[in-house]
Amino acid sequence: MKYSKFILLIIGIIVMGVLATMKINPYVTKAAFGTSPPWIINDHLLPGSTFEQIINLSRNETSQDMKVTVEIDGDKEIEKWLKIENEDNLIMKKGETILPMKVVIKVPRLAAIKEYNGGIHTTLESIPEDGAQGGSVAIRLGAYITVKLNVVGEEITDYKVKAIYVDKLNDKEDFHINLDIENLGNTEISKIEGQVVIYDKNEENVLKSFTFQDLEEVVPPDTVTKSKIVYNGVNLDPGEYWVVAKAYKDGEVVYENRLFQKVDAKVVPVITPEDVGVKRPAIPTLAEKEEGIAISAETELKEAAPLVPQENRIFIVFGLVGLGFGLVALTAIIILLVVLIKNQRQTAIQRYLTEHKLHNE
Repeated sequence: MKYSKFILLIIGIIVMGVLATMKINPYVTKAAFGTSPPWIINDHLLPGSTFEQIINLSRNETSQDMKVTVEIDGDKEIEKWLKIENEDNLIMKKGETILPMKVVIKVPRLAAIKEYNGGIHTTLESIPEDGAQGGSVAIRLGAYITVKLNVVGEEITDYKVKAIYVDKLNDKEDFHINLDIENLGNTEISKIEGQVVIYDKNEENVLKSFTFQDLEEVVPPDTVTKSKIVYNGVNLDPGEYWVVAKAYKDGEVVYENRLFQKVDAKVVPVITPEDVGVKRPAIPTLAEKEEGIAISAETELKEAAPLVPQENRIFIVFGLVGLGFGLVALTAIIILLVVLIKNQRQTAIQRYLTEHKLHNE
């Protein structure tokens, strides 16, 4: 009997501990952690190439900051080639449900032509708060990402057209289409064959038809890129149209889309005085009218007065300046003559006095 009570007491303590843990750390009971996609697969890598992939780490419980740690295993080549961007600072902030993780794989130029396998262990760990007391429960959630790489010795050109669509057009804007292209090979994609046909709104008459080939944006290997094809000088009048776009590969249609297009007339805004804050002029009074008439008459007289040509004004100015210099020079000459005459007279008087003195002696 006493033994049974002791067992019940132990069970009760355990249950209470579990309940207390659930109450203190509700994260433990409802947290989940996963990756999308859960693999990294590339079967056409060339030696010397670089391959990148985004893995979205996701969780459903966002009540606290948590740190992501990674560990790579598998073939030793995988461990050397594979790097996690910003690996030391992968933190899911409070309130965040998704954290993109970029994985970069650099294949050496001398890599052997074969298949390589490995994986990435991702762990989501709670971050201890500053001043946290002992006894708190650490939280660890894990997910595994499978890595399968195949290094090949030949170039592969392959792609998938994921979408063809048109933007909303206005009158006088050049017609263009957009393509979302996924490069499935290991070489760049710069050309895709296709055709665009524009019908009237009843789809009875072909209004315009043209092909396309060169892409505006080159599509790198293993990426999805949006590229635009613009037909310069191709404008649609305001109205409704149907656009049928097709993409070909080796002569076969690999994508087709039928699109409704409405072209609106370009509206020119009408600007009123109120729009620019200009007040309408008030009706003038009789006195203001008479004053305006007087001002107008004076203005007409001024406008009617003969104007001295600009060239004549210049000549007059130079003439006056020359006249001034001439008067100054004449005055200087007169003063000089007066001084000379005065000096000669004094010299003559001095000579006369000298001669008269000698005669008397």
